[in-house]
Amino acid sequence: MEVTVSDVMAVAAFGLSAFALWRQRKSDDLARHLNQLLIQKETGETVAAKKGELSANFVNTGKSSYQFRIYNRGKGSARNIRFEILDGEDLFRVAGTAEKFPYPSLEPHQAINLPVRVHMQSPRRATVKLAWDDDAGGGEKTITDDVF
Repeated sequence: MEVTVSDVMAVAAFGLSAFALWRQRKSDDLARHLNQLLIQKETGETVAAKKGELSANFVNTGKSSYQFRIYNRGKGSARNIRFEILDGEDLFRVAGTAEKFPYPSLEPHQAINLPVRVHMQSPRRATVKLAWDDDAGGGEKTITDDVF
């Protein structure tokens, strides 16, 4: 049996087409994986756009005047905001504080200011628990902050 130039060319063409098929499948697998990652990223961004994120801290509004500011840093609205004082109750013994909660709604970048009573014997630190509902299911956060 004699090997001719056309036999060599046919084997080379077969090898080249097998290599091209292998590269195409590898490329398709990579594209499928990248599409999955893109879908996960888009899903995460959609959830983040619906999620409210509450935070709070003490703000000095004058020489000896302080407020406790609760604000929404998320991209979504926070609804049915609940406020529970875990430590430092003496700071929040101001008329009207308890009647504000549960607060109906905080839009993104909106805040609630609560007056606090700071005096010589008042605690320097307060710990509060915030809970809220939003379009992504809601959240809960425990915050500890120093008055000064």
